[in-house]
Amino acid sequence: MDDVFEQSRQRLFGLAYRITGSISDSEDILQECFLRWQAKTGTIESDQAWLTTVVTRLALDHIKSAEEKRKSYIGPWLPEPLSEPHDEPDSLHELDQSITMALLVIMDQLSASERAAYILHDLFDYSFDEVASILDKSSAACRKLASRGRAKVQEQPTVSTVPTEQHTAMIDAFFNATRQADSEGLLKLLSKDVIFHSDGGGKAVAGRRIFSGQADVADWIERVLFKFFHQQDADITFKPHWFNGAPGMLVFHKGLLVTAFNFTIDDTGIRHIYALRNPDKLHFLTYH
Repeated sequence: MDDVFEQSRQRLFGLAYRITGSISDSEDILQECFLRWQAKTGTIESDQAWLTTVVTRLALDHIKSAEEKRKSYIGPWLPEPLSEPHDEPDSLHELDQSITMALLVIMDQLSASERAAYILHDLFDYSFDEVASILDKSSAACRKLASRGRAKVQEQPTVSTVPTEQHTAMIDAFFNATRQADSEGLLKLLSKDVIFHSDGGGKAVAGRRIFSGQADVADWIERVLFKFFHQQDADITFKPHWFNGAPGMLVFHKGLLVTAFNFTIDDTGIRHIYALRNPDKLHFLTYH
């Protein structure tokens, strides 16, 4: 019986993480699911259906709890970063596209039911009849929920559309511009619709709002990052790191990880900049 659960663990964790945006919550959900799996009695028609239903419903319960905690969260919120070796398995590219920061941020704006229906149907390929059974709703209702979620997701780019080499080169150019206080070079990299989203959680200095538009984002970078890198350049080191579906950059100050940058990039330039500064979230990257 434990073998069945262990064989499903990665898929179940992926489901919980996409719904909650939280590694810690997802681990708690899997532990609770495992305990229920061991304690269950009677015969079930499908092990996978049972496990998926339990994890989904536990994740939805966690969302409700998180919404209450979020009311006291200081500043914008970003998901806990997820690192995975991107050279295996062969299907990881497809996996990467459904754990990007941009997608998780948008899904956090959906209702719990919209998020679950969209993830189960569009990302995990469950039929609407199966989604209906998991969510205890009608198939028609689940179809509408997924459709609303899909429409909201499609309003913003959720993945980088440039080759990895170009994505990496743009990141390098971004940090070269910020370290050299090169305003002109910075503007050439930013899309007119760029969004800058930082998360300090009240435990690290970060923007208290989301900055949008080339002028607004460039102004904040010039006032904050230019100054930071210029004053403390000798104490700062950078390390490229792949997390949440794309190459990013880790920034260390005196050997301590202080910021994890993640980007969405397309042909118009850098569309999203995500700066994780909350140490409670950064610790998920210190083990990789």
